[in-house]
Amino acid sequence: MKKINILENDWRKEHPASIQVCPSITDLAEAVALRFLKLAFSTQETGIFSVIMGGGRTPRVINQSIVEFSRAGSIKIDWRRVYIYFSDERCVPPDHSDSNYKLILETFIQPLAIPLANVRRIKGEADAGKAAEDYHRKLSLLTPVESHGFPVFDLAVLGMGLDGHTASLFPHANALKEANRCAVPAGAGPGGWNRITVTLPVFNAAKNVWLIAAGVEKSPVVEQLINGSYNPIQWPVQAIFPANGNLIYWLDAAASP
Repeated sequence: MKKINILENDWRKEHPASIQVCPSITDLAEAVALRFLKLAFSTQETGIFSVIMGGGRTPRVINQSIVEFSRAGSIKIDWRRVYIYFSDERCVPPDHSDSNYKLILETFIQPLAIPLANVRRIKGEADAGKAAEDYHRKLSLLTPVESHGFPVFDLAVLGMGLDGHTASLFPHANALKEANRCAVPAGAGPGGWNRITVTLPVFNAAKNVWLIAAGVEKSPVVEQLINGSYNPIQWPVQAIFPANGNLIYWLDAAASP
C-alpha cells in the first residue's frame, strides 16, 4: 500500500476501519476478549504473540474477561509465548496506583502467569527523557528489515480520551510529529504526571490495531473520529491507521455515534 502522510491525508473513506458495536460494556469486553484469544492462538504454532497494551477503566474490564475465558479453557493459549509491551506510561514508580504497568500486571500478567521475562515495561520511575530513550532502544531491537525502521507488533490495543488523545499522544503535542523514534517524552497529561509514549509510526506498523471506547461520554469523540473533519493534530486518535494492517473500532452502544 502507498505510504500516507497520516497528519495531512484523510485515509478514512478509502480505507475505512471495521466498526464493531456491542450492546453493553460487558458484551464489548467479552467480544474483545474472545477475538484476542483467537488472534493469540493463531500465532501459537509459528512463533510468539506480541501485544502493546495500555491502561484505563475499559482495559481493566477487558483484561478480566480475557482471564475468565482463558481459565474456562475453550481456547488454549501458551502464555509463555506471549510478550507484553506498553503504549505509554506515567512518570511514577511501577507500584504506584497510577502506573499502567501495575494495572496490567495485576489484571493480566499475574492472573495468566505470563513470565515477567516476557514483559517489557516503560521505566516510569526514571526521568522521562531517559525512560523514553530506554524504551526506544528496546523497541528498536525488534525491528524487522521490511518495516521501515519500526517494530511490527501482532496487536496494539488502544483507548481514546475525551479530548481525542490515544496512548499519551495529546492534541497539538510535538510527539505527534515524531517520525524516527519509537518512544518519546509526552509532557504532562491529565492528573499532572509527566508521561512517556510510544509513537504513531510504531502503532501504525502493527498487524492489528484495536481502538476501544465505552460509555456515552465517548460518543462525541467517536463521532469526530469517524465522521468529523480530519484534523489529527487536534484529534490524535484520527492518526491511528495501520496502512498494512487491520483496524477495528470496538464500541459499546453508548459510545457509538
